[in-house]
Amino acid sequence: MTTALEIAQTAAVEMGLQSPVSIYATSDLIPQQLGALLNTTGEMLVKRRVWRQLFREQTVSAIANQATYPLPDDFARPITQTEWDRINHWPLIGNETSQQWQWLKSGILSTGPRERFRLVGNAIELWPVPGVGGPPLPITFSYYYVSKWWALAANGQPKAKCDNDNDTTIFDDRLMTAGVKLRFYQAKQFDTSAMAADFQTLLDDALAQDTGGPVLSMSRQPAFPLITIYNIPDGNWMQ
Repeated sequence: MTTALEIAQTAAVEMGLQSPVSIYATSDLIPQQLGALLNTTGEMLVKRRVWRQLFREQTVSAIANQATYPLPDDFARPITQTEWDRINHWPLIGNETSQQWQWLKSGILSTGPRERFRLVGNAIELWPVPGVGGPPLPITFSYYYVSKWWALAANGQPKAKCDNDNDTTIFDDRLMTAGVKLRFYQAKQFDTSAMAADFQTLLDDALAQDTGGPVLSMSRQPAFPLITIYNIPDGNWMQ
């Protein structure tokens, strides 16, 4: 895979700059700027979509009398409606608003057979508190989320940003190079028209090719109905 240094070197040569020897172990301002702009590009792309290589799952075993559970260190944002109780096979209800949460904790009738949740701070909070007024333990819940660790160390370990010349990224090398060039031109207040068009084309290609798409129906009916007159066996259904 192309390293962070190699991406910066390609960007520098294409812009007519001297190819840097290092971008994270140097006191030269231009190489330092190229390294910083590479990180800026990666952080922006994380926010752009749910990239398949940033797709993560977290599974947690609830503890009696414990309501809050820390989010993963690399948690960027949740993937909506993926929170499930694995033991009872129920989706968790939420993300609850502050108003709903206050009603749950203060109202007369606020508990039931299902768990509710909300994200608060760097934690996910459950209601009812496991083992107190809700489904009995054990409770194991899971959810999908987007990771913010888009950079990779030389040994393949994910991390939040590039800080070593030998680091790599999960993103397309050409896309990252175009991103560095665009942001360098923006920082220098040059005309970015051509750079922006090049970057947008590469970004559109990356978005389209990252994952496959579902089959869409132009009608209100599902594309593949599970039960219809065509798959119910003939017979007398009268009692």
